[in-house]
Amino acid sequence: TGPLSYFYTGGINCVVDAPHFSYSYYLAVSNVVGSAGSVLGAILFQYMQNWSFRAAFCVTASIQVIASVFDLLIVYRWNVAMGISDQAIYLFGDAACQSMAQMMALMPMAMLTARLCPRGAEATVFAILAGFQNFGSSIGSILGVQLTEAFGVQASAAGPCNFDRLGDLIIVTHCIAPLACLPLTWCLVPAARISDEAAF
Repeated sequence: TGPLSYFYTGGINCVVDAPHFSYSYYLAVSNVVGSAGSVLGAILFQYMQNWSFRAAFCVTASIQVIASVFDLLIVYRWNVAMGISDQAIYLFGDAACQSMAQMMALMPMAMLTARLCPRGAEATVFAILAGFQNFGSSIGSILGVQLTEAFGVQASAAGPCNFDRLGDLIIVTHCIAPLACLPLTWCLVPAARISDEAAF
């Protein structure tokens, strides 16, 4: 998202050595593959029922970090050196694996939110918790914009564009930041199993 989308779809006037995906491919084909990845993530979640919430969040965050490595391969053009096309590595990494990991993270998060709601006040508490989640997402987006400016990454349809430190930005935001949040799961997330309704 953000500057990464411009890197994938930008023209020659924006960035010379880039995938230059067409919008039909970037939006249509990748969305179809992403939807298939989401379905696979929902299916895999059925086998995570006996996991703890902590383990589920740690595994899904790790999968998202691994999927971000495919973005780095494209940004640094290592996939070209290996003889792998941009389309193939993007579909497998960003489109499929990210969508699968996001669905695998969304399912336990939604179940945990629902389980934390006390009887008789389900709607109110669920709305409050969902509001906090949306607030956190908005804060994350704002921090992402600030980091993009701090790294000097510029992207616009007409130019100018500067993707010299896009790889560094991906490492910080897609790899380091998610892994740095994992210790918080032991402080904020209960140790209960996903299938254990009696724990709430």
